[in-house]
Amino acid sequence: MILFFMRGEADSDMFVKYCYKHYRDIIGDDSLPHSVEILRKEGVKPRFDCEDVYFNLSHSDGVIMLGISHTPIGVDIERVREIDISKFPFIQAEDEEEFFERWTERESYVKMTGEGIVGIRKPVPEDAHFEHFPVYDGYHACVCAEEQNILAYEMDPSAVV
Repeated sequence: MILFFMRGEADSDMFVKYCYKHYRDIIGDDSLPHSVEILRKEGVKPRFDCEDVYFNLSHSDGVIMLGISHTPIGVDIERVREIDISKFPFIQAEDEEEFFERWTERESYVKMTGEGIVGIRKPVPEDAHFEHFPVYDGYHACVCAEEQNILAYEMDPSAVV
């Protein structure tokens, strides 16, 4: 699994395709296509037009996180901010830090399954695997996927074309 992070703004599709090329080069799998298209269908998680490569994207206040993997994946990044956590009784948290840690777990899980935000209130299975990342100060980042080796890269927004 490879995670890509970037501060700044970029067209989401361009960012995903740009990072896919790096993913292909990094893992060294010549059987993967040189480029991909993103397929979208109403009510279905976006996917690549090739088999066995999955991705998921998240944005939060000027930061982008993308995960690409050979297994289904969900990612979420959130800027920690003041929030009334009592409005979210389905998340057990003592403060905003803990709230956003738990929120990113839930959101990455429902993104991995393809259920989306409508499933955010449902319990997360105990066997779900999460990895947390302290990428940027003031942000929580989490990935939900099958346990595997993880590489992470920070991308330059001026290079995304």
